[in-house]
Amino acid sequence: MWPLLARNFVLAISLCLSLAACDTAEERAEKYLASALELIDQGDLDRAAIELRNVFELMANHVEARETMAQLMLDKNDKSAAYGHYLRLVEQVPDHVEGRTILAEIAFEARNWQEFVRHAAQAVALAPDAPRSQIIDLALRYQEALEARDGPARDALRDKAERLAADHPDSDLLQQVLFDAYMRDRKLDRALGQLDRMIASKPDNRTLYTQRLGLLNELQDYAAVEDQLRNMVALFADDDGPKKDLIRFYVRRNQVNKAEAFFREIADPAAEDPALFIGLVRFLRDMRDPETAHAELIAALEVSPQPDKLKMLLAMLDFEAGAHDKAIADLQALLDQATPSAQPNDIKITLAQMMIQTGNVVDAKRLVDEVLESDSRHVEGLKMRATWLIGNDATDAAIADLRLALDKAPNDVAALTLMSEAYARAGNRDLSWDFLALAVDASNNAPAPTLRYARVLAADERYLAAEEVLIAALRRDRSNADLLVLLGEVYLASEDYSRADQVIKRLRSIGTERTLVVANALQARLLGSREGLEQALGFLEELATREDSALNTQMTLLRARLSSDQTEKALEQAKELVAKHPENPSLKFILATSHAANGNLDVAETLLSTLVQEDPNRMRVWSQLYRFQRLQQKDAEANQTLQDGLAIDPNNRDLLWFQAAEFEASGDIDGAIANYERIYERNSGDLIAANNLASLLATHKADEDSFERAWIVARRFRDTNVPAMQDTYGWVAFRRGNFEESLPYLELAASALPSDPIVQFHLGQVYGALDRRADAIAQYQQMLELADDNDPRPQFKIARDEAARLEQLPALSD
Repeated sequence: MWPLLARNFVLAISLCLSLAACDTAEERAEKYLASALELIDQGDLDRAAIELRNVFELMANHVEARETMAQLMLDKNDKSAAYGHYLRLVEQVPDHVEGRTILAEIAFEARNWQEFVRHAAQAVALAPDAPRSQIIDLALRYQEALEARDGPARDALRDKAERLAADHPDSDLLQQVLFDAYMRDRKLDRALGQLDRMIASKPDNRTLYTQRLGLLNELQDYAAVEDQLRNMVALFADDDGPKKDLIRFYVRRNQVNKAEAFFREIADPAAEDPALFIGLVRFLRDMRDPETAHAELIAALEVSPQPDKLKMLLAMLDFEAGAHDKAIADLQALLDQATPSAQPNDIKITLAQMMIQTGNVVDAKRLVDEVLESDSRHVEGLKMRATWLIGNDATDAAIADLRLALDKAPNDVAALTLMSEAYARAGNRDLSWDFLALAVDASNNAPAPTLRYARVLAADERYLAAEEVLIAALRRDRSNADLLVLLGEVYLASEDYSRADQVIKRLRSIGTERTLVVANALQARLLGSREGLEQALGFLEELATREDSALNTQMTLLRARLSSDQTEKALEQAKELVAKHPENPSLKFILATSHAANGNLDVAETLLSTLVQEDPNRMRVWSQLYRFQRLQQKDAEANQTLQDGLAIDPNNRDLLWFQAAEFEASGDIDGAIANYERIYERNSGDLIAANNLASLLATHKADEDSFERAWIVARRFRDTNVPAMQDTYGWVAFRRGNFEESLPYLELAASALPSDPIVQFHLGQVYGALDRRADAIAQYQQMLELADDNDPRPQFKIARDEAARLEQLPALSD
């Protein structure tokens, strides 16, 4: 028998443990939040952020914690992370005034015009009399003046901003309006002075230094750029970004020795975190040679506190050099002997990435599952699993994984990009674009995320926004050909020919073979848009007749002639090129195309048959051969070509597509669906395959599983402007019983595709479901006028029966 005191003590302890075990998730979340607030009061922001992430693991939609985290990120001047948290906040609380206000302010600073307009309109509507809202309203009208290219209105708003700035000197938004206005006025000295004033008031604001760096690049004051970068390295010593920017600056200036010298200053192989040293090794591989990089790694193994990380890099270098089996074996051996301190999860992820590239997806997924089982918040593992989930249309699960990854690594560009893809796949374009913009901001306007976002904006005809994004990236790298090409295309699409001409001149000044070819292509398009087709072709012909004319120039002219119906000249030129380059299969292919364009389908067929006999792996030739045989109504030969081509590559997209069309035409809908499923399984980002698959499922299947599959595939078309995809989305929505939602999509599709009877039928069905009898009857009659008497599709009988039934119904009372 224990003494009474001891028994009471044990009972008390047991009771405490029992009560602790009974804490609800909400109660534990509140404790983490209280701890975070206490740490913030103590100035320990990093530990506070950890406590807030613990809240989100328990309650992902905890509003106060999200508000606190968003403000904390602002206090740390991490605008990208703050923006992401405020986005989550307004998802949960759409009328959150502070959230909308800050989102508008950050979006303006990032020159993300589309998102600025969206959030600014909400902020002004929610609190029209608030001083910050009034400043946002001025910026909103300033943006509208830019969109309308209304110079006088923009100038008036600039002058008003100058007056308001005297009363609100701390308004970042007003200061940004003035900076933007001075940049557009090309008053670069005033813009630089404006930036210096802003930096003086906020000396820790990294974004302002980045803007200043871009302006110095635009002024081509490269000595000042180097000084600025050196200054940023010193000011932001814990941030590797300025260090990498300085190295890139030296490389772009062909100052490789200076780049290596600086790299060696900052890259210590004995450092606890070998990230910079790994960067040095990659630099040596790219700028020197693989042997130098390999030797540097071997020497570092003796002094590194984390040799396994360097051994991983050795394996990666071997893999990149083509020694796949050796690299995988070395990593597997490293994994087998790894201790917990050696971060085996990182080794597994690297091994999984190699397995994916060699086609071993099953083992790669197994490794990723193992990683996430041991560490549910492993960022790279979450990103890999999210990629697979998105490919399988499991967007909710992917978004959940990516939220975990971004809570831990809010500026991870790949995670932000994947989140954009997930929301796009789920049909939420606004959030998809938000995360594309965040990726651009987090990358500091790096080319790849900038190009992704700008292409989306340009495709939506938001040319001013696309221009802004591209120019911000070009301020960091004036000679990036990909950015310049897209900027030139944006100017051509928006008919801003003078600026397109400036881009062409800059491409020519770079002077590489690629930039000269691209400049010529843009010049031809510019001439075609501004002066007509003859002038464009004349320009290309002049280029092609020069003695130093490259084959690429000749091909550009040939393709231009084909697309402009100058088929005889194209054929003559193709014959000449093949005579000069008889071993070039690409020229023989375009010669066959030129013969076909002139009606010589039998000659084209013979040329293509010879090409596939020489090399049966030329899959593009199989596809073209099939087309030409079908055009000649050689059905037996075309079918044999299809079978022969698929025997060589059973997953070839074009051949599977042709076969699906044949299945559909013969009434084998299941066969067509199976083919589209195969195409979709290999690339679920294929929008046309997604459209055809969803359309067939929704049109020809009656079971619930097919309806749900059609919806999952088609929901990404919610914001589409493509008529066929509008029809698919509208019809799927109709089949799900969402008649009102389906109506505008099907009306747009029917208007754009007046000769497609099935599209007209779909709209008639919606009118009938909404009891718009007259409209339904008229729509069915329009559809039936397009009918072929021998068309077996059941929609025609349904239309006749429905039209007759509706006509016999009593008139509706008023």
